Amino acid sequence: MPSTLLMPKSRLEALSDGVYAVALTLLALDLKLVALPEASNASLGAELENLLPKALIWLLAFWVTALFWLAQSRALRQYDELDKPAMTIELTQLALITLLPFTCSLMAEHGDLGTAALVYSLHLTLLALLSWLRIARLLRTPALRSADGFDEPAARWQLQRAAVVVLCALVTVALAWWLPAWNMLAMLGIALHRRARAMPGAARA
Repeated sequence: MPSTLLMPKSRLEALSDGVYAVALTLLALDLKLVALPEASNASLGAELENLLPKALIWLLAFWVTALFWLAQSRALRQYDELDKPAMTIELTQLALITLLPFTCSLMAEHGDLGTAALVYSLHLTLLALLSWLRIARLLRTPALRSADGFDEPAARWQLQRAAVVVLCALVTVALAWWLPAWNMLAMLGIALHRRARAMPGAARA
């Protein structure tokens, strides 16, 4: 079978690490204080309190972005080579990652508006769908698998985990218009799913 390799896997890993590093750094740009009306502890405390909602959005965005990076890193270890569809999935997801600072800023500034919440939620949903598609395609395309790195039980667990992320993201979309900002709490379902799996007696993938 002729090779479908478009570029060495290591090149994509290097590009991915760079994109995620920049995106994670830029997420913090909205965490800045306005000029204090007066130089006093009370004024500073009030401004820090006003910054708390943005800090929570940053924390959630950082955590979710890190999850996507970890998912991609685990998946790439299981690839032997990347064909054109696989490369398209990876580059599309990286393109969406570069937009995270923008949509996160949108939420930080206008998170109480349904439109902002909907845009951010749809963004996360697209990222989640691409993560699911990556693993689903790897499972049904043996030619892409690494002889040493591919672990089918682990890949099936990753597929299940990706499906949970998709479901949580879809819930944020459904709630965006009615519960802007608060809709993002649905993403905590990812952590609850992981905790349930870790409980004694929980089924293993």
